Amino acid sequence: MSIRNYAAYLKPVALAAAFAASAVGAVSAADMMPVKAAPPPPFFLVNDTWVSFTWYPKATDPGVSGNNIVGQSNAFSKYVGTISHFDVWAYGTNFFNLDFLQSASNDPVQNTFVPNAKGAVEVYAFARSTIGLNEIFGTKMFSTFLTKDISFEWGGDANTENNFLAPSKKDLVLGAQFTLNLPGTVNLAVMAYKEWNHNQFMASDQTGFINAGIPGLQPGPFTFVGCCFTGDRSFQWIPRIELGIIEPLTFLPIPLTWQGITAINFPKGTGISTANLIAIGGTLSPASGPFTADNASAFTKVEVFEDNRLTLDYSKMFMNKAGVVDVYVGYRYWYNKFGTDHNAPIFSVAAPGTSIESTVYTGVSYHFK
Repeated sequence: MSIRNYAAYLKPVALAAAFAASAVGAVSAADMMPVKAAPPPPFFLVNDTWVSFTWYPKATDPGVSGNNIVGQSNAFSKYVGTISHFDVWAYGTNFFNLDFLQSASNDPVQNTFVPNAKGAVEVYAFARSTIGLNEIFGTKMFSTFLTKDISFEWGGDANTENNFLAPSKKDLVLGAQFTLNLPGTVNLAVMAYKEWNHNQFMASDQTGFINAGIPGLQPGPFTFVGCCFTGDRSFQWIPRIELGIIEPLTFLPIPLTWQGITAINFPKGTGISTANLIAIGGTLSPASGPFTADNASAFTKVEVFEDNRLTLDYSKMFMNKAGVVDVYVGYRYWYNKFGTDHNAPIFSVAAPGTSIESTVYTGVSYHFK
């Protein structure tokens, strides 16, 4: 029975109960009182808000070398506080997530390595919503041997960070989500993706230099027609694939769940206009290579993000109250982070390995119930 049809189901059941009671024919007034209709279902069938704290011991930022030394790879601790919300209502779902990320001192503010340097700080917001076609049309048409449901999905991301890249990301996604007919919850989304961002790698002011301040790279002079290229970018629309998995491991004697997220962004171009690209010495085709021998290629690559964790319902196991306190361990792999080319000299020579993140992590969540 669909969520939508559940509300319609209650009314005939209540009417049937009232008719049966009145047909008994008992003489007492109490027996003749009408039976109250069943209360309507709540607006939110699931309504969950929680906070989390996660530690990533080997995070990376593309282009940030270790201790400002050319050729030294760099991995640092990152501490993340999170506020999350998930709800299910009659026609779909909503998910909202807000991260506060604090890097250790070897990922310093503005890439400034000084004694007792402050680590960079980032705020990242994420949202996704769905509308189920079975629920909208009151049907089971979209429940097949392949799918449990098909939904329209949309959402977006936004961030800001005070490191050298100075990102200011905004993106929009929309497309279709297929809830696969598999055990647990397996959602495959195929969407269109559009991103606006800022990237300091290619920025310049009136001095006519790029790469200023990037460890180990010589500034690249160029003649800019007009004035400046700020580093702001508007990337092209691309396909994006998201796979979400929630599998309770019911065969185990403890309340353990596997949760997995995979996201793939296809190459999204340079985000730089043709005029700006030519002005800073770039080429119009990725086949022509990077801008210079020292510079990172402006042409983005396929980006793959994978995150898998095992979550233990601690409160169910030790407090006899399910779904309040979770503890988890996981592994994150991020290939060509932010779409950067890990083979470009800045990520393979000057700051090797920083375009790929590979780290285990651990954390705890508290659900407000």
